[in-house]
This record gives sequence, C-alpha cells and structure tokens, in this order.
Amino acid sequence: TVALLKQTQCQYFFGVLFDHDADAVLTEAVSQGIAGDGRHNWLFSDSIGSVDLRSNIRRDSALSRAYQGTLVTKATSSSDALEGALRELANGTENLSYLKSVLPRYLNQSSGVAHVIHTDMVDDSSFLSMNARWGGFMYDATIAVGLSACAAARNNDAGGITYLDGAEHFSAMVNDVTFSGATGSVAFDPSTGSR
Repeated sequence: TVALLKQTQCQYFFGVLFDHDADAVLTEAVSQGIAGDGRHNWLFSDSIGSVDLRSNIRRDSALSRAYQGTLVTKATSSSDALEGALRELANGTENLSYLKSVLPRYLNQSSGVAHVIHTDMVDDSSFLSMNARWGGFMYDATIAVGLSACAAARNNDAGGITYLDGAEHFSAMVNDVTFSGATGSVAFDPSTGSR
C-alpha cells in the first residue's frame, strides 16, 4: 500500500490508522522515501491516539523524523442545533424519504435504471446512532486539514519552500479556510482556532 502511495507522487497523505498500524506504516513510508524527509506530510484521524504515546521512540530514529510535523484531527461538537436536527430527522419517515430523494442517483449499467446507492445506509438502524453523528464533523475536519495544507504549501511556494510546519498549517487553517461543509459553514476564529 505504501508503494502505491509513493507512485502517486503526492506530498500529503491522510490516514485512518490505529495505534498498532501507524508505526509500521510510517516505518515503511520512511523506507520508501515518503516520510521523514521534510517534504512529505502525514495527517491522521484521531484513531491513532496521541503522539505523546510515542515517547518510547528513539529521538534520532527514522520513525521519530517521520512523526515530526504530523497532524492528528479530532471531531468534536457541542452543537445543540445538530442534536435537534438529528432528532427531527429521526422523527418521521417523511424526513428520511426527503433525504433519500436528494441523495445522488447512479445509473445501473446492466439494467439502465437510475437508483440511489446510499438507500441501504439510510435504512440501517444505526444511521442516526451516536457514532454515525460524528461522520459529518470528521469529513469537515478532514477537508479543512487538506485545504489548509494546500493553502500553506501554496503560501510557501513563493519562497521556494517545499514543506510546511505545524504553525504554518494552523495559520493557513484559521486564516485561509472557509467552505460549506457537511455540518454547515466551516470557518475558524483566528484568535482561538475554534470553529
């Protein structure tokens, strides 16, 4: 898999890995030349836990270099509006029918009939469970991290720099990133970093 990532020639990678997999993936990424070199940047979901857990890594090791500049995103919310909207959505078949009506339709190549691919997901009893509610926030966090990495890299291109550090990445996120996301308008307060 890491060899396939190398073939893309991308400099930014986002991984959803668990603690026990992250070290192995980054070790291989270092050996493939796509981590720990100051040019390639790895972003992770909070499934890998805290980098503080990596205190047992030797400071001068390739793996230590691979973890420098990584970013871990975490989806959080205190939105009463979201909770209310999800309760309202779950309160009737009319709401779920509307949701199904706006999901993209794809043409079945064998029958020539358009159908909604995600209907099974909406009909699943866990669709509005607590775990499912974080999906939109995780999606928006991932998009924000990616857009801010691009903005920071773009800002650095003017100076001939081909990498970004955490401060530049954060600054780009709070100052340059705004978009309409899955959970509404996404913008960050530059003085606090909060959405």
